[in-house]
Amino acid sequence: MSAPEHRSGAEYTQRKVVRNDTPPPTRKPSSGASAQNLGFTARLIAWLGHHQLVAVETLLKLLAKPAASLLTWLVIAIALTLPGGLWMAVSNLEQLSGSVQQSGRMSVYLKPELSVTAATTLKQRIDQLPGVAKTSLVDADAALAQFRENTGLADVLDMLDGNPLPAVILVEPPLDLSRDALLALQQKLADLAGVESVELDLAWLERLNSLLALAQRIVLILGILLALAILLVVGNTIRLAIAARVDEIRVVKLVGGTNAYVRRPFLYTGLWYGMVGGVLSWILLIICWAVLHGPVAELASLYGSGFELQPLSASAALTLLLVGMGLGWFGAWWSVSRHLDEIEP
Repeated sequence: MSAPEHRSGAEYTQRKVVRNDTPPPTRKPSSGASAQNLGFTARLIAWLGHHQLVAVETLLKLLAKPAASLLTWLVIAIALTLPGGLWMAVSNLEQLSGSVQQSGRMSVYLKPELSVTAATTLKQRIDQLPGVAKTSLVDADAALAQFRENTGLADVLDMLDGNPLPAVILVEPPLDLSRDALLALQQKLADLAGVESVELDLAWLERLNSLLALAQRIVLILGILLALAILLVVGNTIRLAIAARVDEIRVVKLVGGTNAYVRRPFLYTGLWYGMVGGVLSWILLIICWAVLHGPVAELASLYGSGFELQPLSASAALTLLLVGMGLGWFGAWWSVSRHLDEIEP
């Protein structure tokens, strides 16, 4: 066995491995949140993205509990259906506006010696008068034919030597014409040359105007009461949702969430309640129209009328939907504003 090789001090120093036990410097992680300056476009995109996310999430949460959500939707739908049904009834009454005007029209009886040409000229003159919506001329022969057809007294009329009925000009005033204006128009027609007399059923017009005013007042009061009912229903539902998420709201506020950030999901929940309730209300109105359409048409045919019940128009349905959405959103905002300030981390 050979002896170990002896190295000189210089060689040993050159081959010596220098060990450094000092650990390399490490970079300390920054503690806390760091602020970043975002531009307007980036903030707008983030804001819109959060709105879209919250809208989808709130709808999915409502659909995840269909039984509870359906009860609230049906309550809102029924509350919207009642004024919507009155609205549909008023819009259908517009079809009868011609008949209503005919019920309150003036009958201008002409003198028997007035010729057909003079009667036509007088009708054209009456058309130019203010407060006249429509006129129609019924000559003596046409009046006799209508009387013969409607009364069934053809045999009696054949025994007469001549035509006892005069020519008549039917004058239909506008519905919004006041009592004083009607009386003035009646007097103006009576003063025309060739006019024998003018008849006006003023009592019927007064009853009609009173009924219309009463119906408008009822619709207004009912609409206000049902709107308040929708606000209370949505507000109470949102209050229960807030009570179930108190801890979550406190955590969000603790990490810096603003009231607007916390309020946003509840506002979208109220918006969805109002929107779906409005759609269900429109469906209920369509069902009511389908059920009543046949009986109303049959009743109108018995009275010799071509009246047909029309469904709710597209503009009215859109207005009903927007009103439901607005009431749902406002009810949620009112409830959240009352209870959000009471929840602090």
